[in-house]
Amino acid sequence: MAAQYAIGISVERESTTHMNAINLDTITDHGTLIDTKGSECPIPILKLKAALKKAPEHSLFSVVTTDTFAERNMRDFCKSTGNEYLGFKHFDDHDVHYVKKRVIECQRCSNMRAITLGFAVVGTLAYTAPQVLNSNPSAIVTVLFAAALASLPPVLINNLRLLKKTTRKAHTQPEAAE
Repeated sequence: MAAQYAIGISVERESTTHMNAINLDTITDHGTLIDTKGSECPIPILKLKAALKKAPEHSLFSVVTTDTFAERNMRDFCKSTGNEYLGFKHFDDHDVHYVKKRVIECQRCSNMRAITLGFAVVGTLAYTAPQVLNSNPSAIVTVLFAAALASLPPVLINNLRLLKKTTRKAHTQPEAAE
């Protein structure tokens, strides 16, 4: 029978007000165990980072550590990389931290951000260009114009790439059966 362990999500070690039930056997059977006992920061994070690079999405990791600052470091690392910190279990001589690999953002969302950035750059240029060319603009207008002008080539290249991919996809899709 699988032993059930509860992992505290709250910041205090003793507090278990917010709990996630995790089957430890599932994590150890289907997850990756990273033993960093005796290592201090940043070794546990570096080993976790290396394991995350090789693992597929939704992979589970158990990081065994004796580092007293590991909880805060794991939380900060997961927050900054988009991975999910599931919590930890404190034992007498070590802690076990549980991490789930993030889901890579969908391409559609990324494409929408690129298109939105393109509109923002073109809008900024449309607003600032007449002021820069026809009058003595303020410093902020000049800075906005320079920033928009500098970001225009990569934005245009990215949006043209998206347009090309979209039109190619539309032409290669088979016609619906009649």
